[in-house]
Order: sequence, then structure tokens, then C-alpha cells
Amino acid sequence: MEDNGGGNNNMMKIKVTFGSNNFHVFTSPQSTFGDLKQEIAKATGVDPKAQTVLFRGKESEDHESLQMAGLKDNAKVILIENTPTKNEDVKKVEEIKVNIEEISRGLEAVNRVREEKQSVAEQVVSFETAVCSGTKIKDKDFIYLTEMLMRQLLKLDGIDAEGDGRMQRKLEVRRVQGLVEKLDNLRAKNSNLTSNVHDESSLNSSSKVNQEGEVSKL
Repeated sequence: MEDNGGGNNNMMKIKVTFGSNNFHVFTSPQSTFGDLKQEIAKATGVDPKAQTVLFRGKESEDHESLQMAGLKDNAKVILIENTPTKNEDVKKVEEIKVNIEEISRGLEAVNRVREEKQSVAEQVVSFETAVCSGTKIKDKDFIYLTEMLMRQLLKLDGIDAEGDGRMQRKLEVRRVQGLVEKLDNLRAKNSNLTSNVHDESSLNSSSKVNQEGEVSKL
């Protein structure tokens, strides 16, 4: 970097060390550290607000006089560039990344429960078909499916989701609650049926009711 104002006997020459670079700036003996920073900005392009100027290892306020601080001609100072804006930007980017990861994890967890719920939802539909056709289903089969749905509600409740993940979790909770309500209504209707209970063994997680309303175990 080139010296500024060289040869002016009314100016002080200040040596500035900036990283691995050394250069000189010139300023009036009556100048303040704020004035010095302005001269340094002209030489480096570093905004005065982003400058930390150390003299004898100490940072002075912008309004302080260079003379009062002990700076004389050929005094040496160290310049450190602060980048609060850049640091804040990096922090914001990191926060955004974390939020995206949290949302992604939440969505994945909700999707896993949704996939698990699908098979149970299909069984609820099969129960509905059977009951509406007059085929009575064993009560313990209703209890089993209800327990499966309640487990899914517990899983959803345990998912820590943000943003879209939280919204999807709420929607999924409503869907599961709707299935529980439908199952309760079907159970009440089923209890009023007078037809014989089907003699197949009770359903497990892989059982379902076929299109004719007969319970079959896969």
C-alpha cells in the first residue's frame, strides 16, 4: 500500500500493521482515533466501523485524541478488521440450516407414522364394509385396531417438529383421531348386529376384512 500525504511537515506519519502488510497514513497531531480510522479507510477500504485500532496493545475510543493517547510521529498501531455483519450472516445461515434440518427430521418422522397408519386405515375401511353388510366382528378386533391408532397418536405427540413438519403433524393427528372416532361408531353399530360373529380367529396387524365382509387372516 502507498503512503498518503508524504512530505507534509504538519502531519504525523503513523505506521499501520494490518495482517502481514505494513503501510503509513498521515494525520494531524490534533486528530482523534476516529480521524485516524478515516485515513486508514482511505488506504485499505476497511469501513471505520469495522476497524479495531490498537496502540500499545490498547484500543481507544473514536473521540480520544491521538496526542492524549501518546501517539507521536512514526508511532505504530495495529489494525484488526472486525466483520460483525459477516459473522451475523454466517450465524443466520447456520440457524437456517438447523431449522431446515429440524423441519426435515420432523417431516420424515410424520411420514413414517403416516405409512404405518395406512395399513390400519385400510383395516378400518374393511371393518366398515363388513359392519355395513351386516357381518358382526369380534369386539376384541375393534379394541386391537383402536390400540394401534392410539399408539400412532403417541408417536405423533413425541415428534419434535417445526414449520411445515409441525403443520403436517397436526394434520396427521386429526386424521388418526378421525379414524378412532369412526372406529368407535362402527363398534357401537357392530354391537347392535344380531348376526353370528365370524368364527375366524381375531385379526392381527396383517389381517383384514375382504370385499364380501368376511374376516380373513393373512
